[in-house]
Amino acid sequence: MTFTISSADPRSIKAIEIAAGAGQWLKCRAADGRKAYGVPSQCTAGRYYLVDCQSCTCQDARRHIGEACKHVLAVRLHCELKKAQQRSPKRRPTFERHDKPNGETVRLPLRAAVAADGGRLQAVRI
Repeated sequence: MTFTISSADPRSIKAIEIAAGAGQWLKCRAADGRKAYGVPSQCTAGRYYLVDCQSCTCQDARRHIGEACKHVLAVRLHCELKKAQQRSPKRRPTFERHDKPNGETVRLPLRAAVAADGGRLQAVRI
């Protein structure tokens, strides 16, 4: 999906502000199974709009049919960010211990390594 975010477009600026709060959105499913979000109104406390990458229930979306409102732009931005994060998974830090008699290196997840060593951390690979 391609869309443009422009610093000259007030909707784009507002969309970025809205997308920054994506952790507070309600996660929904439309009747046909599509993902949708309950995005809070910036003007009216307690009001949420049902938004997916194509449509929104806000007044602006109803007035400007065919144009993406700030809520749709925010959802598109959020979805693209999620896709990008899934393509490049984070590597978990590991802890190396050389405590086997044969010199074999044992790699453990960081949390497990700290617990196994009584809470002391000697070497961390990043």
